[in-house]
Amino acid sequence: MEHLVKEVWCKASGDFSLDLLHPELKIIVEDISNDESITTDPLYGPIQEIYGLFRTQLTETQRGQVAIWCDNNNDIEALCANDPGKTPGTYADIRALNTELEKKLKSFCKSLFAQVIKLKAVTSRIGSIEERYIEFIKVNTEEKCPYCGYIDIRGLNYTTRDPYDHFLPKGIYPFNSVNPRNLAPMCPQCNSSYKLGGDPIKHLDPITKKAGGRRKAFYSYSAEDPRITIAVALKTKDVSELRREDIELTFTSLGHEEEVEAWKDVFGIEERYKAKLCAQNDGKAWLQRIGEDWENIGVSRDKLLAIELRAAERLPYNDAGFLKRPFLIACRDASII
Repeated sequence: MEHLVKEVWCKASGDFSLDLLHPELKIIVEDISNDESITTDPLYGPIQEIYGLFRTQLTETQRGQVAIWCDNNNDIEALCANDPGKTPGTYADIRALNTELEKKLKSFCKSLFAQVIKLKAVTSRIGSIEERYIEFIKVNTEEKCPYCGYIDIRGLNYTTRDPYDHFLPKGIYPFNSVNPRNLAPMCPQCNSSYKLGGDPIKHLDPITKKAGGRRKAFYSYSAEDPRITIAVALKTKDVSELRREDIELTFTSLGHEEEVEAWKDVFGIEERYKAKLCAQNDGKAWLQRIGEDWENIGVSRDKLLAIELRAAERLPYNDAGFLKRPFLIACRDASII
């Protein structure tokens, strides 16, 4: 993508020719054009049209700015870190340069993800989304959603997969719709119910729901463990009718406070975690095991609680142990168990 934008479009002069393209892209374009089973023109025509707009409608200064936006938008890690030297470009910025260019570019980038990367001419050379998903799963052996931490995502023993979608929204930022570092598995709840088209690197006004200034967000492929800890406080002892309003959650990650807020905001973390603690087969079931089962297994209630707390600490992603442990501690401290 970077070569196409910076070396072809931003340097547009004279008539368009396939010879201007990167050799690998040129072969893909030719293969798709010669494939009679493909009835649309996802590459050659759109690339040529956008080339013409750059050549006739944009100044040298504007082309240079687009080249910078392309570089910045593909440095996902720097954008998540809110690097002041990396200002992202949006489709709104493209629209300010030329409305027709915004329309053509948005359609092209969307098509790259929705259609082009699924075509044989592409998958035979760079692999498929399914193959990238499998490579991710081989590393994420917990088989839990990397964004909420508790919902299962389908692993190597499944024939289907969960969504493999964008972290920075493709509807806001051009040029990175097929950047592998902007794609990761997400559970359907994270992807389709909460994140949707939300922008992790922009503050969201809680009233108007409009994006504001930039903020930091966790980078999906960071090797650093942010070591998020959760504390639970209960406002009631009547856990049989526990509601979200009865629960306070405190999230701590030293040096990552802004990233934590972005994560909670984009993925609805507080609402979802509180709802899980209130659920009959989650929080209430954890309490029931401590409160009612201790006699059945021949240990004291305190001993069973200690066993459960150790197990949750040792296996934080089993049965949402990372949430179960602080919840049981809160119940113990409130003399509920």
